[in-house]
Amino acid sequence: MKKGFTILELIIVLGALALFFVMAVPRLSDVRDSTKAARVQKDLVGMRIALENFYTATGEYPDLISEGAKDDLKLVKKESTEGKKVNFAQFLERDSIPETPKSGLIEESNLVIDWDDLEQEGIGGWKYNYIGKTGEIHANLPDNMYNQLIRWSEE
Repeated sequence: MKKGFTILELIIVLGALALFFVMAVPRLSDVRDSTKAARVQKDLVGMRIALENFYTATGEYPDLISEGAKDDLKLVKKESTEGKKVNFAQFLERDSIPETPKSGLIEESNLVIDWDDLEQEGIGGWKYNYIGKTGEIHANLPDNMYNQLIRWSEE
């Protein structure tokens, strides 16, 4: 009696492995997209909390749309109601605005645009209502960006 696999058995095993691979690849992509969406939501919550804390401390929202602010939050300074100099990096607990992850045609970006800037809508980064003094901020992403059925303009 011979030991080993026949060609038919090898073809069946290879076919089963190929089928498993074809079924697993889309699921890995879904996991990656879910991770990106969760990261944006986490960063958004962190920024909203930091904005409100900065407002509470200074009576004003920080100017995140000024030149260089997105990459160096220590530049965004105000005097607190107690007379101390504070910067937005202290409240966000990081030196720069977080980036929205790359997906499709949109690159990673930490760009902060004015709320009403329609020309740059949906290109990544963040939309911030500084001019209107509401402190409202949203991810500047197209709806369903990471295949999670999220409307980023309302998130």
